[in-house]
This record gives sequence, structure tokens and C-alpha cells, in this order.
Amino acid sequence: MNRQTGPNRRRPDPSSRGDGRRVRRRYEEERYTYDDYDQPYGRYDTYEEEEYRPRRRRMPEDLDFRYEKRRKRPERTAPSGRGERYQKPVRRKKAGRLILLIQLFATVLFLLSAVYLGMFPWLYLGIASIVLLLLALGVYRMQNGFRPKRFLGTLLGLALSAILVASSFFMYEVRSALGKITDGNEAPELTEKAAGIDVSQEPFSVYISGIDVYGEITQQSRSDVNIIATVNPKTKEVLLVTTPRDYYVEIPGVSEGQKDKLTHAGNYGIGTSIATLENLYEVDIPFYVRVNFTSLIQMVDTLGGIDVKSELEFDTGEESGLVMHVEKGLNHFNGQEALAFVRERHALEDGDNQRGKNQQAVIEAMIKKAMSPSILIKGPKLIDQVSGNTETNMTTKQLQELVRAQLTGLNGWNVTSVAAEGTSARKYCYSYSGGTLYVTIPDEASVADIRDKINAVEEGK
Repeated sequence: MNRQTGPNRRRPDPSSRGDGRRVRRRYEEERYTYDDYDQPYGRYDTYEEEEYRPRRRRMPEDLDFRYEKRRKRPERTAPSGRGERYQKPVRRKKAGRLILLIQLFATVLFLLSAVYLGMFPWLYLGIASIVLLLLALGVYRMQNGFRPKRFLGTLLGLALSAILVASSFFMYEVRSALGKITDGNEAPELTEKAAGIDVSQEPFSVYISGIDVYGEITQQSRSDVNIIATVNPKTKEVLLVTTPRDYYVEIPGVSEGQKDKLTHAGNYGIGTSIATLENLYEVDIPFYVRVNFTSLIQMVDTLGGIDVKSELEFDTGEESGLVMHVEKGLNHFNGQEALAFVRERHALEDGDNQRGKNQQAVIEAMIKKAMSPSILIKGPKLIDQVSGNTETNMTTKQLQELVRAQLTGLNGWNVTSVAAEGTSARKYCYSYSGGTLYVTIPDEASVADIRDKINAVEEGK
């Protein structure tokens, strides 16, 4: 008898061979390991045997359609080769979020510092907020791009954050310096009157005094620089009136009707100097700013020197603090030279009148130098020096409102200058009993003209 072999061979009935334990065990093993899914139906002879047909789940590849299994993307491993899952994309995303958080923190710090400084209009702050937010989002998108963009985005984000933090620190220093400058209390009688003025809407006058001392600004001394700045914030007009230090005038409440030099009024306090000028020009002066010679030297040196245009050629004397030659035209001065230039009067034919013009030339040169791009680097040091050598009774809020009004208008100030004139003479002075002194007799026509100009600025004409 030939034995049937192959997958279709007939298997004997285990029950026909005794107990059939060994055969049944082999039969069960073959039953669950043999894949006969593709075999035709009816392989088993009896229905009972058909129940033992192995069952398995029908898979798509078993169908006649062409089907290819998707090839799984192999997991990338870390460069160490230890089999850990590669985390570079995740780390890159985390780095981008970190740069974004740093930039947002710097932006918030900048905006809070700008609000604390109080000099920027709200419109400008709103525009700055939108621009900085768009920059932050743009940098974040660059960090999720290709490698060159990622590097450029990181560099741009860090640089912008550094600039914002530095600007915040600068604004904080400015605000602190304003607090030091605006704590002047040399004229308590002016405090209440000055506090009630809206400097962003109402015209006002400021007395600028340069005292003849070195060191602390709180010292009382003669005032060698006497300038009245009349400001109209609506028309953007500023009138600078220079009065010679030797102007022969009455000192209200002190000289008892007698006349004295204007500079001697400073010995009785800055309030006395203001009252003297108010009586001379019939103007109300609620504010004052006082500087000393120390501040002038330090500010000019911090600016890197100034270029001053002189109307005359002359040599300064020892009484000015430095002997030097001044050329007609443009001169470059350091702090000590600028001080000698504004102090000299004996070498000038017009004496104290010409010295007042020289003082205006120095102030103009300092303003021009302060508006140059170099002020961004020298600004913090300059502010620190000004805060220790300058004093005013304007409140911090008033200074903030004045600057904010200027930024909102976007148009510059129209500044004009005028100097009071007079004739030289020798007269007895109230504050000096040793004989006559050199004085300047006021020219009444010049004084009247200055009064009219002050009134015109205040009325907006």
C-alpha cells in the first residue's frame, strides 16, 4: 500500500489506534502550526474533523489585490549609539521657545520701564508693543525653519533682547536722575505756585542760574549766569533772555530801595534773584534751574568737548580760571576751556554784554552736541553728572508732561535769544561798602523791548 504524503495526505483517526495519546498529541501540534488557509474546502473527510480546522484572522495581503505593507520608518538613534530615541527636533523646539520667552520678558520689561519713565505718549507705546510682538513672532518662526534661518533667528532674538534690556536700564537711570534733579527746595515760597502749573498747556518762565562756585549745588553764591526762558508749549515758542551779571538793579526785600549788582542777589538765595528779575521785566517766574561751574566742566568733558562759535578774537585772563587764546569763528573747547570762555569779560570791549552772548553760544553748542548719535553711549554718564550738579523746583511729573507734549507734537521748538543792554559805569552797591564797583546801567529801551517780547510769547503772538 502506498502512503499518501504531502499536505493533503489523510491523517488516520486517532481513535482507531488504541488510546492514541501520542498520535493525538502530534495531531494537535500539527493542527495549530500548519497553515492550511489556502487549501481547498473539504480537506477533512468528516464534519467532526472540519471542526478542528485552524482559524486565523484574514489579512489584507491574503487578498488578490496588490498590497504592500507600509515600511515603518526606522527610529533614529542618538549619536551615542546606545539606542535612545533621537531628540534633536524636540530640543530645537525647546530652544526656540526659550528664546521666545527671553524676548517676551525683555519686551515686557522695556514697556514697563517706558511707562515708569512717563515721557512717551500712549500712542507710541501701543505702536511699540505691536511692533515688538510681531518681531518676537517673526524670530520664533525663523527658529523653526532651515538651519541658516534658525541661526539668524537666534542671533536676532538675543540681540534684540539685549537692546531692550539695556534700554530699560537706561530709562530707569533717567527716571532716577529726574528724581534727584527735581528735589530742589531752595525757594519754598515758589513751591505751591509752581506745582499748580500745567506745563503742557500753560505758558511759563524758568530762571536759569549759573552760580560762581565749585562743588555742591546747594551752596549759595553769586549768580554769574542769569537767563530767563519763557516757554509757550502750545505754539512751541521759547524766548531766552540774558541779563548781564553786573546789571545795576534794586534787590526787592534786601537793598531797601538802593541798587546793587544782579549777581549779588544770589548771595541771598535763588528766590531773591528770581524776585529781582520779576521786578525788572514785570514777569512771573515760577520755576528755576540752577547749575554750577562743576557741572559745566563735567558735562562738556563727558560730551567729548564742544565746538563754539566766537564773535571775537581775544585772550582770557587768570580771573577766568585759564589763560588761553580764543579764535574768531569756530573753537573746540574742553570743559575747563568752555568755562574760561563764559567767565571772561575784562578782555571784551563790550564787557558783560558780550559775555552773555558767549554764554548763549556755549549753551547752543552743548545742545547740538547732545543731539548727536554719540549721546546714546555717553547718555547714562552724562545724566549721572547732571543729577548731582543740577537742581530745579519742577516736579518730575511736570518734566514728564513737558517731554510727552513735545513728542506728541512732532514739531521742533522755535528758539530765539535776546540780551539786555546797558552802559558801563562805576557806582556804589548795597552789598559792598569799600567804594564803587563796575556796574552796567540798564538801557530802558532794551528792557522795555524784552518785556514786550516776553508778553508776545506768553500770549502766543
